[in-house]
Amino acid sequence: MENRVKVRIIGRDYTLGTDNSPEYTRELAEKLDERMNAMLASTKTLSGMDVAILCALDSMDEANKAVSNADNIRLQLGEYVTSADKAQTSYENAKREIQSLKKRIQELEERLNSKNYF
Repeated sequence: MENRVKVRIIGRDYTLGTDNSPEYTRELAEKLDERMNAMLASTKTLSGMDVAILCALDSMDEANKAVSNADNIRLQLGEYVTSADKAQTSYENAKREIQSLKKRIQELEERLNSKNYF
């Protein structure tokens, strides 16, 4: 469902059509407005278009870094899962070995008891 959201960015009103919630869209617009106004205030030589382009580049940089970080996290999680699977396999093998050894000990004790060595 498309929402119509009115926002104000660097003194201009925009009506946006979005699938996002109006609150989310307004939050983004407020952050963009703050960023753009800060850039405009820091230098009087930039136009609104210059500021929009610089903000767009900055946002794309942040998005690319976020995607890269997410990819790294997914890779690490995959490594952790693989490591956990190996540990689980080792644990299961050790449990089977312990059971086998307990059974062998019991058999040897029975043999010893049946021969009356004690």
